[in-house]
Amino acid sequence: MNLTVTTKYVCGIDLHAREMSVCVKSIDGKVLMKRNISCDIKVFMNYIEPFKKSLTVGVESTYNWYWLLDELKKHKITCALGHALYIKRMKGGKHKNDPVDASDIADMLRTNHFPLAYDYPSEMRSCRDLFRRRHFFVRKRAASYTHFQNTFTQYGLLDPVYALVKIQGKRRDLLKWSVDDDMRKILETDLDYIDSLDEIIKDLENQAIKQARYHNRKHLDLLQTIIGCGPVTALSILYETHTISRFATPQRYSSYCRVIGADNESSGKYLGHSSSDKIGNPYLKWAFSEIAIHMLKDSPEAKEWFNNVSASCGASGARARLRHKLAVAVYHMLKKNVVFDEFKFFNITNDRTGSSAHNWMETSGEKSKPSGVIGKKSGHSSKSTKTKTKKSITVKNKVSVNKTSGRKTLRTTGKVKA
Repeated sequence: MNLTVTTKYVCGIDLHAREMSVCVKSIDGKVLMKRNISCDIKVFMNYIEPFKKSLTVGVESTYNWYWLLDELKKHKITCALGHALYIKRMKGGKHKNDPVDASDIADMLRTNHFPLAYDYPSEMRSCRDLFRRRHFFVRKRAASYTHFQNTFTQYGLLDPVYALVKIQGKRRDLLKWSVDDDMRKILETDLDYIDSLDEIIKDLENQAIKQARYHNRKHLDLLQTIIGCGPVTALSILYETHTISRFATPQRYSSYCRVIGADNESSGKYLGHSSSDKIGNPYLKWAFSEIAIHMLKDSPEAKEWFNNVSASCGASGARARLRHKLAVAVYHMLKKNVVFDEFKFFNITNDRTGSSAHNWMETSGEKSKPSGVIGKKSGHSSKSTKTKTKKSITVKNKVSVNKTSGRKTLRTTGKVKA
């Protein structure tokens, strides 16, 4: 989506950590001001003083744009955040330097070709960055697990390591397998580092959950009704999506989540993966991948669906389709404020006689439930059914505890009554 400019002047900014290149142009392309200044809002406001009554400012979405757009909004100046990758693709110039980049951004603004990026609200921005930092520490902990295991592998000690290294209360027992004092010191260092990361990660999760309950508790609870979605993946989806109204269709949301591929063909020939596959949010792709993995473990219906689909497109293709289905389901859940319904998700109809599906939380929302009598055909009254059958099946709702996740589940079970 591009920005439509209605002001008399436009200002393109190429922003860096300490300096920024500024270029102000009129709507017909005349350069009115062009210079490098320090990253100080007071200095910037002094230079644009003659134009600020009818000015639109554009800046690329680099890592340090927060302060500039926040200050421009305080001064009530129209500003826009540009998509860095699309801006790079649209420039196409031979020369590249800071003044040229600022001039190109100004030209895109005045010709209404400035590609917009999402200006994430400042109220939730810090918590989103906090949770992204958690991902960084989780990767560090995973690398420490790997180094700890590889240290034992060097000495041919395999059996005792892999089962205990991730159990916090038992991994210190592995130190007795040390060959010498130096190896023991390496292992102790790794374990000390892992223990410190455990505390950091847990603290970040608690802080994020506390903030999420304040920012949007309703959607946080809705997301956790999905089979295989815990608090961590729910937080990732909540903060990376922010508001589902950003996306007009589920297809656009799926594209942003990177759960669909980009075609790369020419003259009927497949040219391999496209670089456009990387456009989108990697954290959302990770979240839906995690949910898909745990759903296949926890849900018999998901496993049955996976086996049927993988027979035609392979295991990797089936997992990709499950990620896509989850993204579409989340779009409609957040749009309509309804809980996850496994019957609708796997298209389980009332005439199915196999194992019954289940919802994961007893909350308000639209739910589809199977018929009380399994195998009942349409067009027959309930009275005639009772006279022809000697046994009827009564349905009772029974709450059981899933051993894998520890979460209470509502299962619909049929019992034969004589």
